[in-house]
Amino acid sequence: MEYFYTYLWSITPVVELRGAIPIGYLHYDLGIITATLIGILGGITIVIFCLLTLPLLFKALEYVPVLNTLKEAVLEKTRTKHSEKMLLWGEFFLVVLVAIPLPGSGAFTGSLVAYLFGIPARTAFLLISLGTIMSGIIVAALTVSGQGLWGLITGIL
Repeated sequence: MEYFYTYLWSITPVVELRGAIPIGYLHYDLGIITATLIGILGGITIVIFCLLTLPLLFKALEYVPVLNTLKEAVLEKTRTKHSEKMLLWGEFFLVVLVAIPLPGSGAFTGSLVAYLFGIPARTAFLLISLGTIMSGIIVAALTVSGQGLWGLITGIL
């Protein structure tokens, strides 16, 4: 069941693999490699879901004026925030955006940026998946390092 719960955390917005890997490793006592692989799998799964459903969702929102206004505001904010970086880095920006394990920079955001800037779904999937794999490795390393540091600190006290 801990595999399933770790997977669920990895497909949850905001938490994504950045939370799923530490939860799987520290809370559910999965091995770090297992927790990382599950987190990466969940991150890649959500990319497929987002890339397939975002166009349909945004089209449906056009029929509800209040939600369409909210959608346009979110898209404009995302466009403003990332357009300079997209211009500078091109499509490779998706890899960097997703790979850096900070809040608001995961697979969901990468999928939204790809949709917004018209990056073909197949290309976006490959770039975001690469970023997800890199992020998983970074989070796993930080989790193990943080646990070791915590053990060192508590051992001294």
